[in-house]
Amino acid sequence: VVNDAAPSSLTYSPNSFTLTNGTAMTTVTPTSSGGTITNWSVSPSLPTGLSLDSSTGAISGTPTAVTSPATYTVTASNSGGSDTTTVSITVNDAAPSSIAYSGNPFTLTKGTAMTAVTPTSSGGTVTSWSISPSLPSGLSFSTTTGAISGTPTVTSTSTSYTVTATNTGGSATATISITVN
Repeated sequence: VVNDAAPSSLTYSPNSFTLTNGTAMTTVTPTSSGGTITNWSVSPSLPTGLSLDSSTGAISGTPTAVTSPATYTVTASNSGGSDTTTVSITVNDAAPSSIAYSGNPFTLTKGTAMTAVTPTSSGGTVTSWSISPSLPSGLSFSTTTGAISGTPTVTSTSTSYTVTATNTGGSATATISITVN
């Protein structure tokens, strides 16, 4: 029996990927030394939407779910043996792309409750919200939904506030103006 030389020096370049949910990745094909590889496998399974070509070892596809960073072991084998390498893959959400508050700019009256306003956003799902500078006394800002509500307790001239919507893919900002008479 004559076996092939075992695969060796198996590598992917790059071997770490930060992908965006819903965006096709650039196919990456491994290099190796040794004999002809007859079987490729990966453990654990790649993120949903990605695949390992069982004849070339190429990793490709369009991820369809956000995933935390994880390490995957790719094994190349033939009749002479096998070799392994690892790749790291993270799938981030698409960044938020726009934020809007209906009714902006806002003119409020001291001592009168405002109608709560919740922003609309496009792009990826927002996971946290922030505002700068702080809102006038009596108004509150939800870091979960981006909603502004409350009853202003002080007057203030027209002031601009920057609202930031963030997720694993990045962030987007909007500027709103609030006056309290």
